[in-house]
Amino acid sequence: MAMEGGPGTNRGTAPEQVRRPGAPDRGRQRSPFAVVGPTVGVAVGYGVTVAAWIVAGDRLPGGRWLAVHLFTLGVLTNVVIAFSQHFGQTVTRTARQRWRWQPVLLNLGVVLVLVGIPTATSWATGLGATVVTTVVLDAYLRLRRMRHVAVGARFAWIARIYERAHGSFVHGAILGALLGLGLLDGPWYGAGRVAHLHVNVLGWAGLTLLATLVFFGPTMVRTRIQPGADADAAAALRHGATALTVAVVLLLATGMAGPAGTVLRVTAAAALGVYAWAASVVCLPVLRAARLAKPSAAKPPLLAVCVWLPATVWADVAVVATGELRLLDALGLAALVGVLAQAIAAAVAYIAPAVRGRTNPERSLIMRRLGRGATARTIAFNLGAAAVTVAAAGGPALQAAGAQLAAVGWLLVIGSVATQVVVGTWPTGAGGLANS
Repeated sequence: MAMEGGPGTNRGTAPEQVRRPGAPDRGRQRSPFAVVGPTVGVAVGYGVTVAAWIVAGDRLPGGRWLAVHLFTLGVLTNVVIAFSQHFGQTVTRTARQRWRWQPVLLNLGVVLVLVGIPTATSWATGLGATVVTTVVLDAYLRLRRMRHVAVGARFAWIARIYERAHGSFVHGAILGALLGLGLLDGPWYGAGRVAHLHVNVLGWAGLTLLATLVFFGPTMVRTRIQPGADADAAAALRHGATALTVAVVLLLATGMAGPAGTVLRVTAAAALGVYAWAASVVCLPVLRAARLAKPSAAKPPLLAVCVWLPATVWADVAVVATGELRLLDALGLAALVGVLAQAIAAAVAYIAPAVRGRTNPERSLIMRRLGRGATARTIAFNLGAAAVTVAAAGGPALQAAGAQLAAVGWLLVIGSVATQVVVGTWPTGAGGLANS
């Protein structure tokens, strides 16, 4: 039996569906997303901390560097593991597995890393990284078991892409350890940093997002997957994941000086081009399906994600091919803010009514609240994401104007996200229902 809102239905018929006139209200119902609800709450907490560090700048320990890692480790890693486990069970049609000690251990490791690096406490950094990697490996093994027992599941291949994403995290952790322990220096340090960035952003987060977009993207906007889109995505993502692995190895090898390093970099760009092609194959059908869908809170940010994602990875191909690696920090911001943060915001807009609402009228109320102003929030968010990306790309050349542009951009991004959080978590008492 397909789960509500899952890939077996190809529709967002979902737990937050409005009750038909005359139909009985079943009262409180357990949401199929209840299992990820606590993780979403933890991710929101990390997100608030990220906003505080961004606003404070260098006045808080670790500065903007720590803000990036608060997002990638605190927000992103929690969300990726929780949703890949949830959707892995859905697409393989396997029984729900207990997931109790892993979230606690994961966040203990995250906190140790976030404390250890800015304070130069090597034992905390090493222990935290080991703990986080252990939890990811456990999640990888769970996904592998799910896939092996799946029989006749149309979307079981998605669990395989999730496995590849988890493998990318392990590779990124190894590279991070080499960088943190100072085992890579000179040109090898720069090459290792570039490889680390790609395997984490495009592998760990990117592959998970792309695989999820195939079926959950149309579900979020309550429409159907376009015919053949899942088969095309399955083939493209297999090639894209392999090409990314090749690209990361080649980028690490560019630490070699001279013509050999240049050849390796250009070849890595070609491999990244295969990944960018795969991203386009996934995003374009989702974009077409979403454009035809009825208005909803998740529609505007989903449309934006399907534009930002392929645009960012194709820009990455150009940057690596031309050797303008100074622009990678700006592209990293584009990926983290324009793509990943916005994708999380779209997913939360979809699941919030199911998680927050206890009854059908409450879910309907939250849906209407989130739907109001969704387009305006998305426009503000994307203007902000574009501003911080341009400011980072301009670097010292923009001088004071760049700093002002970044400040305005972050204000728009944080303001739009904060507005969505407030709207989604506002109480749903009897008075609110009566006035909705």
